[in-house]
Amino acid sequence: MRSRLTDIFTIAEFFLNHSENCNNSPKYYIDDSGIIFFVFSSNFLNSYFNKSIEPLNKIKASMNKISLNYKYSIISLLSALVISNAFFSKASAQSISTPDTTDSVAATVENQEFPQWGYYTVRRDFRKCAFPICGGYFIKQVNLKATPCLDGVFRSECYVSAIDWSSLKVPPSQLVKIQNDDGSRVILRGNIVPVTFPRFGEFGNLRVKEAFYAATSVPAKGTFVALKDNGIRCITTPCFSTDNLVLNKPYISQVSSIDLSQTGATQKQLDAATSEIFDQGLIAVGKIEVVENVDPTKRDTKFVATQFYLRVEPN
Repeated sequence: MRSRLTDIFTIAEFFLNHSENCNNSPKYYIDDSGIIFFVFSSNFLNSYFNKSIEPLNKIKASMNKISLNYKYSIISLLSALVISNAFFSKASAQSISTPDTTDSVAATVENQEFPQWGYYTVRRDFRKCAFPICGGYFIKQVNLKATPCLDGVFRSECYVSAIDWSSLKVPPSQLVKIQNDDGSRVILRGNIVPVTFPRFGEFGNLRVKEAFYAATSVPAKGTFVALKDNGIRCITTPCFSTDNLVLNKPYISQVSSIDLSQTGATQKQLDAATSEIFDQGLIAVGKIEVVENVDPTKRDTKFVATQFYLRVEPN
């Protein structure tokens, strides 16, 4: 059974991913406890309810517990949608668990926590105009079609004037390596903060909490996830001892094996990846494959990675 959290997230994600095509786009605000408030204007809602009946019907078909039978019930829900528990900087697996391990939101070890939100890819801005209007970075949240920018508008990517590395306590040599990269091999976890420039106004900066660097130059294809040992131990196979946490989404499942062979990583890098799986969690990109077996109880669920990212360790 899918959790109510997943149902609410489905509704929110629909509006966020379509907000670029509508004026009066939804705004979001984050309070100190980590709760996100989505605020939708009446013009925005009227536009969607008048023009997007078919997409809403698709959402309605996927809901288990939220009734979409009445238009005004939806308006009441979405006019001030408060999503708690799902959008904390650390997502508790216990709060979104379900007994069915085949579901995309699956049970995991009780009370295990992992910072599942705030992961960005970056690319440099090479436009030729005055700073801070140009010369910064374009950032995009992985696994999402639209990223919330500083002004509350959701876009395919957001412009930030700079990246704030001050919270990332890493050796200078490592920091230079990350800063000199064109962005193709870097994943950053952080949040956008406002910075005011005289005569130019307010811009966003990306304040970095963690940085991850790709093991190789092989293109990353697939879903960005974290692979983390969940403490389950078995006396037979398959053993679903690794949590597969989808980054920037409240989806957790388990896998029984991991294949990193397509990444082209060295043995030293593979050993480091294994250590991260059993420690803080390994960031990887790829897909889940089911390996069939004559005995259905021995069906292997494997995560096949096209790339993985090693954490840049602090001093």
